[in-house]
Amino acid sequence: MLQQYFTYFDVAEINSTFYGPPKESIISYLMATLSDAKHFTAKIPHRVTHNNRLDLRTEAGEILSDFFEKMRPMTPRLAVLLIQLPPWDISTFGDLEAFFSALDPDYRYAIEFRHESWIKPRVWRLLEDYRIAHVIVDEPRLPINMRVTTDFVYVRLHGHGSNPWYNYRYSDDELQEWSTRLSHLTFENETVYAFFNNHFFGYGPTNALQMMELMDCIRPVQKGKLERMLPQLGISQTTLDEF
Repeated sequence: MLQQYFTYFDVAEINSTFYGPPKESIISYLMATLSDAKHFTAKIPHRVTHNNRLDLRTEAGEILSDFFEKMRPMTPRLAVLLIQLPPWDISTFGDLEAFFSALDPDYRYAIEFRHESWIKPRVWRLLEDYRIAHVIVDEPRLPINMRVTTDFVYVRLHGHGSNPWYNYRYSDDELQEWSTRLSHLTFENETVYAFFNNHFFGYGPTNALQMMELMDCIRPVQKGKLERMLPQLGISQTTLDEF
């Protein structure tokens, strides 16, 4: 399935690491079988971000160190580690600067906020000082904030569905608006990672290919796939073969 995905896309965001690092055998397989042109991003475990709220004085310190070591064989293909935070007030978390200062410098990082209390000058300064990307998000709780804090950009398009957010299909008008935003980002920044997370009914891959067509960067194999996928919009998709 992953090989099929990488026929059409060059980077994949790994969600499973949110629950724990992959097995060594899986990492070895990925590194041995995938092209050097294919890359991953991966989420930091929820036991660090959620259970222990970035407080590395707890078990989170050991969990994070273990995670770094287990992911190290993937570093040639691992573009970014994603720190996905829950929608909770910043005052309930451990010290942010202490957390940033403990991060392994062998990796690059992006952080996604889901509560307005994080949007403040001190946080922006820390992101810039530690060269951590602010994740530009499209989601129901927060307004879109296009602030860039380091030398790459990370974008996550969740959508505006209900029960859950990612039960959503972006309309042509919404895609056009985002293509304008992404065009500005790609003009001003060398590297931009953008992911459609609206995967509840499998809309993400279609919307991603539609976006590439709007931005005039779609390849023939992608164009052919999009033409086969568009008639399936509105039909519940359960396997990658149905895309």
